[in-house]
Amino acid sequence: MRNQTFRQLVEQHPEILTDRHKLAFSRQDNVEETATQFTQEGVIMLRDVVPTETLDECRRAFGRFVGTLGKPHKNQNDNALAVDDGPSPNWDKGEEESGSWHPPWVVRDMDQSPTAMVLSELIRSWAWPVIERICHSTEIVVMFGLCLARHRIDEDLLLGVHQDVTAVNPEVPLSIWIPLGEVAPKKHSGLGFIVPSPGHPLPADAANDVGVDYFMANLDKVWVPHYRAGDLTIHSRYSPHFTTGYGTRSERYSLEIRLWAKEDHLAKYYDPSLKVSRRNGVPVIVETKCSLGIGAHGFLANTAMLAMQPAGASAKRQRTPIGQTLMGALRSVVR
Repeated sequence: MRNQTFRQLVEQHPEILTDRHKLAFSRQDNVEETATQFTQEGVIMLRDVVPTETLDECRRAFGRFVGTLGKPHKNQNDNALAVDDGPSPNWDKGEEESGSWHPPWVVRDMDQSPTAMVLSELIRSWAWPVIERICHSTEIVVMFGLCLARHRIDEDLLLGVHQDVTAVNPEVPLSIWIPLGEVAPKKHSGLGFIVPSPGHPLPADAANDVGVDYFMANLDKVWVPHYRAGDLTIHSRYSPHFTTGYGTRSERYSLEIRLWAKEDHLAKYYDPSLKVSRRNGVPVIVETKCSLGIGAHGFLANTAMLAMQPAGASAKRQRTPIGQTLMGALRSVVR
């Protein structure tokens, strides 16, 4: 079958942009029912999880970080996050035309880490009990080596579908996608899904693409959600999904978070990582792991300290100088 661009497909089949699968949930919905829908369909959207004020601050910080790529590195010796890893040499000449992608602890602007700010809000949010129910555990490990922070510049894209089980990691059961702002179809590059998930790996080519034939054969199952600022999606490793592109050249900043219940067979992915468990009924960071050769120590300490703040703390409050948070967080987590 001759391939076409995603923009052309939307022009011919605007129905894929409608909420025909009813997989968006809010804090008013039952946690058990929401988790059950994920199990049955392979993907759900959770509305209004991260405060827009936090997202605005994170997007600006990420944008300032992107602006430094390809430029001489500034001295930030007064900032404890400066001891962490810097951008990959791949970005020494700046971004690609489509943007750039980075380990989550690398993206920072002075004392601000977008990943730390968003993750701390997620742990305190109404969505965390849903995540625990999906994982069948209250002991959750965030595996940062499998996470990603991405700046995407929207471009015309051909149709293509992949599954995380073959394209990312065959063992981690789910992925959380959090855009740092609105992602509106026909305006911004985003994620789309084919639901329900088949529940098993699909045949794929050497590039892990399931193929345009599968996409067109399941057109009635395609869902391209409209993400409002604060929304996120959770999809399973078997959920067929794709990146949308319309050629608008708009910018999108996003985080891909991979986590699961603490299990021995996943321990090889726990460096760097943090573990969240409940203490007195409240989810808190109880453990961090980061080898000496990995530059994510400041990032983990920053995340731990931000997660200790009360729910709904403003972005301004979250900007406590990292030099103060580093030792305090380490003392609290290592006890």
